[in-house]
Amino acid sequence: MIYGKAEIRDNQVITTYSREIDQGKLTSDCWLIQFEGLRACKICKVRGTKDCGGGKTLKRMQKEVS
Repeated sequence: MIYGKAEIRDNQVITTYSREIDQGKLTSDCWLIQFEGLRACKICKVRGTKDCGGGKTLKRMQKEVS
């Protein structure tokens, strides 16, 4: 699967970010974290709440950064 972000410039769709995701490796944890890494947390409205879906993936990524 290709995950990407795009914006419209001069009435044209311009891909600003994309990457290939191996769907077989996705878990039920937050998909945005799995797609974008920890930067997804920076804009997340439920970051740090009981609704956060980061789970084991988030904990593993935080350890790797520390």
